[in-house]
Amino acid sequence: MVAIKRQQRSLDEQLNALLDQLQQLHGCGDVDSSFHFNDTAFSWSPGRVQFTYPEAVLALEQQLKLARKTAEGNGSALRRHGRPFWTIKLPGA
Repeated sequence: MVAIKRQQRSLDEQLNALLDQLQQLHGCGDVDSSFHFNDTAFSWSPGRVQFTYPEAVLALEQQLKLARKTAEGNGSALRRHGRPFWTIKLPGA
């Protein structure tokens, strides 16, 4: 597992460098937003839309967080576990 995790880390680093290069090529107009290469489809996405909310909405969110903590503290919120999983952390590079 350790050897595979190390390989995965190395491959992720290589992939990220290549994705950065592809992004630069796309930004310069050298690569289209959608193309095929060796039967592999590539398509660019602008990313997930994010929002910055006004203070009134943030205040309501804070109230909701407090209400949730209160429900957790007094036992009215039901506790359950999600799907179990392992986390494997390699020593720093």
